[in-house]
Amino acid sequence: MKIINTAPMSNVMKGLIKSKAQGLSFSVIEAHRMPEDQLIAEIADADVVLGDYTGATPITRRIVEAAKNLKLIQQPSVGYNHIDIAACTEFGIPVANTPGANDIGVAEHTIMLAMACLKYLPFYNAKTHEGEWLFTHAQRTGVFELNGKIYGLLGMGRTARAVAERLAPFGVKLLYYDVVRLSDEDENKYCATYASLENILKTADVISIHLPLTETTTKIIDAQKLSLMKTTSVLINVGRGALVDEAALAQALRAKKIAMAAVDVFVEEPPPQNHPLFGLENAILTPHLAGSTRESGGRILNMAIDNLIRVMKGEKPLWVLNM
Repeated sequence: MKIINTAPMSNVMKGLIKSKAQGLSFSVIEAHRMPEDQLIAEIADADVVLGDYTGATPITRRIVEAAKNLKLIQQPSVGYNHIDIAACTEFGIPVANTPGANDIGVAEHTIMLAMACLKYLPFYNAKTHEGEWLFTHAQRTGVFELNGKIYGLLGMGRTARAVAERLAPFGVKLLYYDVVRLSDEDENKYCATYASLENILKTADVISIHLPLTETTTKIIDAQKLSLMKTTSVLINVGRGALVDEAALAQALRAKKIAMAAVDVFVEEPPPQNHPLFGLENAILTPHLAGSTRESGGRILNMAIDNLIRVMKGEKPLWVLNM
């Protein structure tokens, strides 16, 4: 069996493959950032592909067309935007990801960002380090509680539901928007009320984005949508960078049309040095690390490699996205 590994290969990953594939004859071709033409040549007789969780090694239509023997592309992450899913479906190649593996990490990161924004944490942290004691300043300008606020979830998939579960003790009024509405039972379970996108934008104090990136959701938050939000509101993007018009968000923050934003994902990663959000005091930026906990990394690796081994043993893969 021939494995094409397009992810950065760590010693942990090597050890897992070796231990889990005992009794199987296989070879591993390291293909992280391999040029497309070279990858096309390597994939022609490959049996399985381990995808690139960094997204730096795309699986294009040309690559898919050359894969004559491929039984699975296993993405070791939840996201898979760098894989041409339509081409894989057309050529009968299953693509799988690792659903749910990083839900806890992303949910915790989301709530952390919400609290950091409401408490103006970056500002007060910086000022205290500089020796300024702004106790009375905080009382005058307003540091807010999450309790009693209206919290809007855009998207209500696995990660958003994990956020909803963890928001319950904070006493928020929870609204959600999704193209698929939850059942009455699930709405009661998550203490969530369905609302239109526009209603959430107009009323919510904190909004976090958990939508998949598709043609219809690209720049779903643009200048017009941002103009609907309250000047005291907070926007958090832990979905995909292109869900938000980054230039419009930067302009809204500069003009104080919204209070703060927290962004973990960018259209281009890493973002360019002249990115419009850089340097804004009312923007908290993190480097796509919401789901990158030690715990989630272990879950992702084990799920991905276990699924590869299943296919190498002739079994059907789990978590297939396109079949």
